Amino acid sequence: MNDMNEYRARKNGQVTPKMLLELLEKEIEEGNIDALAYVARRKDGYIISGWSNMPHTEIIGLFEVGKKQVIDHMYENE
Repeated sequence: MNDMNEYRARKNGQVTPKMLLELLEKEIEEGNIDALAYVARRKDGYIISGWSNMPHTEIIGLFEVGKKQVIDHMYENE
């Protein structure tokens, strides 16, 4: 059943968590990622985050850059 939902999402141009993870895995396998930080919302609504080994200021910086990229994307799609 989950595979059918993934298929439908891909067909509709949506990005699912599984698709995002697959893209990230490919980047990691190709050696393109040297640091990683993430934020996710679980099905129960709980927000989780994590990061690879790096200084806390760099983690915060990655989250800030991600925030700016989302805001920029919002304005591009208006």
